[in-house]
Amino acid sequence: MTTLAGTRGATVWNPVVEETEQPYSTYSESSNPSMEASEFDENMPPQRSSSGRLSNFFRFFRKRRLQRTQVAGDFQFATAAQRENPFRQPFRLYILSIFAALGAFIVGMDISLVSGAQIFYNTQFGLNTNYQGLTASGTLIGALFGSILSIFANNVFGRRGTIFFASMISIGGALWEALAPSWPMLLLGRFIVGIAMGMLSCTVPVFLAETTPAYIRGALTSLYQQSVATGIFIGYVVDAIFVYVPGNIGWRVMLGSSMVPAIVEGCGIIFLPETPRWLIKKGYDEYALNVLLSLRSTREQALRDFEMVKDTVLEERQASEGKNLYLETIRVASNRRALIVGIMLQLFQQFCGMNTIMYYVDYTFHHMVGVSRRTSVIASMVAGFANAVFTIPVYWTIDSYGRRSLMLFTFPIMVAMLLVGGFSFFGSQWLNFTLVIISIAVFIAAYSPANGPVPWVVTAEIYPLYIRSECMSISTFCNYMFNFVVSFSWPDMLASMTAQGAYGFYALMTTIGFLYIFFFMPETKGYTLEQMKVVFEKSSFDIARYHWKCLTQNAKRLLCLSVEDSHITSPYDTPWPEDL
Repeated sequence: MTTLAGTRGATVWNPVVEETEQPYSTYSESSNPSMEASEFDENMPPQRSSSGRLSNFFRFFRKRRLQRTQVAGDFQFATAAQRENPFRQPFRLYILSIFAALGAFIVGMDISLVSGAQIFYNTQFGLNTNYQGLTASGTLIGALFGSILSIFANNVFGRRGTIFFASMISIGGALWEALAPSWPMLLLGRFIVGIAMGMLSCTVPVFLAETTPAYIRGALTSLYQQSVATGIFIGYVVDAIFVYVPGNIGWRVMLGSSMVPAIVEGCGIIFLPETPRWLIKKGYDEYALNVLLSLRSTREQALRDFEMVKDTVLEERQASEGKNLYLETIRVASNRRALIVGIMLQLFQQFCGMNTIMYYVDYTFHHMVGVSRRTSVIASMVAGFANAVFTIPVYWTIDSYGRRSLMLFTFPIMVAMLLVGGFSFFGSQWLNFTLVIISIAVFIAAYSPANGPVPWVVTAEIYPLYIRSECMSISTFCNYMFNFVVSFSWPDMLASMTAQGAYGFYALMTTIGFLYIFFFMPETKGYTLEQMKVVFEKSSFDIARYHWKCLTQNAKRLLCLSVEDSHITSPYDTPWPEDL
């Protein structure tokens, strides 16, 4: 395989960079040559005075920020203007990304619509806690089947075709829910909507990742989670509008309103192009090149991406010929490590307790805290608004600070807020209400720019092209399986463990997630999709050992202690093999 010059050894931010050696150029050095180098002189001995220690404390984090903005991967080929403003891309790229991400709007709306609707259909159909949990999580059962169905749909119809068919299925399911005369029919309608949700969750992140340049891939792929969060908020607004509709009409309109974004998505997606990587995989090279020319800022960038993808597709086709692709996901060590990371990220996304908050926020405030239906609906709108707003910072942080850093920074905050939310139930009603809404708002503020989008961004980018549909289907299947377990079990957990025990359980799981991410999750920022296999070439224990060494060295530097003058080699920042 022919490797383009400069594409080997994509640079990602390493938590420890040798103080006397800077093997990679930094963004600041490329874009702002006038910056005084002495300002970040790393050879100065640490100051022992109190003011010196404070100065070194701030210099430490300034260096970390400088190192995080290294010119990496795809950025090596960017023009000066692109490095200065990486979001200066063709307008067509943003139109494509927005319309593709609209599919996730359907997923988000269902989460919040059922939260308001269940207050009414539970009473109408006389559902107990088991049936209540089954109805709320009925879409998740359908999503398990939808994620499997997406493998066939993606391989045959492509990313665009899969999104179109999922939109049509969602329209039919929403109508079925709205017109359901009985509980079994309502459950069937939610199952149909869930099939569409599974297909969209498998396909939309991949569609976004395969069409965007590497240096803004994290931001644009995060549009999936932004669309989910915005859909959740709009769903709560719809709940608030129809909460006072008399009779059995209000909850039917709530559930049926999800067909609106499905109609818009179905009509808009037919005017968008297919992803270049899928087109090249199927042999439509000329069409793929034309798509890249319309989605890249320069012709040179489009040609380089085309050649890189073309070479990778040919190599993977030869390597996988006559092989079972599902066995390839576990037989090849790098594929297996990537799949494990993807599954674990989906596990900790669900077992942090976020979806128990969003599915049951109306139920929590109305039945557990004891406030009126109107107050509970308004409180749910606040939660939905916070989720949508606090997802926005991800666009400026995920490609600058990296995926792993965002997760490590926000997980402790989520643990603290879960504990606050659990202990708040020891107080009076209004103290309980105040602390619950504060803890939920802060929890969402920490979750939305990190644990919300990062698992979808990482799973959309770490799998090789020839098994991307299969691996993404497995990851999404696990996501909805974990989601179902969390959503279905929540009412029984509250009944058997009380709120304190239930919130404490999710605080423990989030703590375990923090430890897993710290040791075993590599940083994927800066790699092109074709270079991503380098990240998982070394064993998980090599990665864990590297992160531990980085922690100890950074802690010593932060405390102005002496550190060995040696560079720690990153196990997931090695050059590509010569035969590539």
